[in-house]
Amino acid sequence: MPLSIVLGFILMASVGGSYFYITLQKAQIDQLQVELQTAVNNQQVLESTISQQNSQLEQQLAQQRENQARITELTEANDEARQEATELRNTFARHDLNNLAIARPGLIEGVVNRGTQRVHEQFIALTDPGQFNAVVVTE
Repeated sequence: MPLSIVLGFILMASVGGSYFYITLQKAQIDQLQVELQTAVNNQQVLESTISQQNSQLEQQLAQQRENQARITELTEANDEARQEATELRNTFARHDLNNLAIARPGLIEGVVNRGTQRVHEQFIALTDPGQFNAVVVTE
């Protein structure tokens, strides 16, 4: 009888211990599942953030390429303007307008008058208040 009591007590202790151990393992599994779901959610957030940053980076790179192309165009236009200015300077350096004006005042006067008239006409065209009142015809 005492042996059966001891064996019964050991049986009850092992069943109780097993129940406690299984309950503890289930709680740990539940906690790990919650952590796993949190990690999955964090990964999705990180992936979306990374894709947004990649698209922003691609947009910035595209804009940088456009800016670089525009800078190249402006540099070429500046070089052309500088070359034209140099050519004009060389042309005026070859012609002494003071001596020409003294020797042939009628020739210089005609050139100056025509240039002044052309500038006057361009000025009138630029300052015309009706220049933007173009009628748009739609069909």
